Amino acid sequence: MQTKKRLPEVEIEDEFHFPLRGYHLDIARGEVPNLDNFKKILRWLFLLKYNYFGIYFEDLFPWQKYPQIGKLRGRLSREELEEIISYGENLGIEVFPSLELCGHMENILSLPEFTRFSEWHRPQEGTINVFDEEAREFTYDLLREVVEFFPSEHIHIGGDETWALGRGKSLDKTNTFKGPELFELHHRNLINIVRDKGKTPIVWGDMLTGMYLRPDEREKWKVVLESEIWDDVIIANWDYTNLSEKHFREKINLFGKRKEKQIVCPGFSNWGRFYPSFDIAITNITNFLKPAKEEGVKGFLVTSWGDDGAEALYSFLDPLILANMEIAEGNGNWEEKWIALSGERHEVLEVRKLFGNDLFSMTIKHVFLGTPTFRYYSEILKDNVHRREKSTGDLWLDYYMGFIKNLKDTEALLKEYEKMLEKVYNVTLPEDLEMIRDMLRIGIKRLRGEVNFSDFVEFGNRYARLWLSERKKENLEVVIVKIYGAAGRADLRIF
Repeated sequence: MQTKKRLPEVEIEDEFHFPLRGYHLDIARGEVPNLDNFKKILRWLFLLKYNYFGIYFEDLFPWQKYPQIGKLRGRLSREELEEIISYGENLGIEVFPSLELCGHMENILSLPEFTRFSEWHRPQEGTINVFDEEAREFTYDLLREVVEFFPSEHIHIGGDETWALGRGKSLDKTNTFKGPELFELHHRNLINIVRDKGKTPIVWGDMLTGMYLRPDEREKWKVVLESEIWDDVIIANWDYTNLSEKHFREKINLFGKRKEKQIVCPGFSNWGRFYPSFDIAITNITNFLKPAKEEGVKGFLVTSWGDDGAEALYSFLDPLILANMEIAEGNGNWEEKWIALSGERHEVLEVRKLFGNDLFSMTIKHVFLGTPTFRYYSEILKDNVHRREKSTGDLWLDYYMGFIKNLKDTEALLKEYEKMLEKVYNVTLPEDLEMIRDMLRIGIKRLRGEVNFSDFVEFGNRYARLWLSERKKENLEVVIVKIYGAAGRADLRIF
């Protein structure tokens, strides 16, 4: 019975399309959240009914056997991790590790004592020499310690983008390309280590089919999927493009009889940018999750990445975390839900979305910093720009071609920026969005040839304050060096 002082007892039953509803956070490119922010993220996930949270470490797990790994890069302590795991568990969220034990190991392989394990003669490429037994055993040591530490059912062992595998030192030894065979051998052992502890391995799906390789190479890698070792794993099928539902349905069906073993992994398009591309992210999420529902996929693991310095603040991702869940399990009207849960005014939400349009989010970094990147690509690849479709299906080609087509015509870009500033000029914004508005203002000044040193000093101070409010201090310098480099170019009139 309900009265003024008493609410009736009720029981709420939730029903979901996806049993596994996860968020995968990259902390390895420098953007290590502080403990308070980890907890804030977990509370947001709890409110939105996520039940899995993957932390992408690369070199930032606190290995006791190798304490030099991750040092000075903001590596999490064991005590911090235990608190994060426990906090998630109390909210009904499984916190699990996401590792790289074949490719993307550059921060480990670049350390002098581990350089000898690199497949490539340049360890910054990041792939380990799987042909070398000592190198393999090294990765097995890394995995065993993580498996022992984490109470989670799931352990993500990585496996993506190992393009150099079989092409370096191992090729020198055999004179025969054995990339697929080495991949299968190595991951068989990794999977067995996880399974022997009664846990479930997760592996990225791209190398299992060679889906992001050239057609001639793709055929060679298809043999990997034929191995029985994938019967006991969850395949994380990632694709961050803004292509059609048909494209994603075909991608989901690439895995044949193992289709039911996969989870789909859309992305927030926040990498290589100061602000996420909402347009790309929302289209990607929508067109990936709809066929995933229809094809009976068991879950999703939406991803946030920090390539090229992790400039985009975590606070910019909260609406996308909500949008992903609303598209996955609700009616898709994420804007209405965001206003209800955040208390934000509609005009502020419109500014968020405006900053997230392709034209701005993909160009402002290059205009603001005044780098020669766009000049190089627009001159070398300009003949291809007019032939670009909505998406090529190639993640990085789309990224570069996406801003090239707009950076070619700086006069037109200036007009678009000026229109944007006029729309947002009088809106009262939270400090993070105010910073992006300031970036827009500085971008306009650069396009007009009016930018000066002090613009960047003031911006850098604000950016540093916002970074430190949500992240550890380590790696802030990576972004600050870029900002002050832009200040130097402005001071020297190098545009």
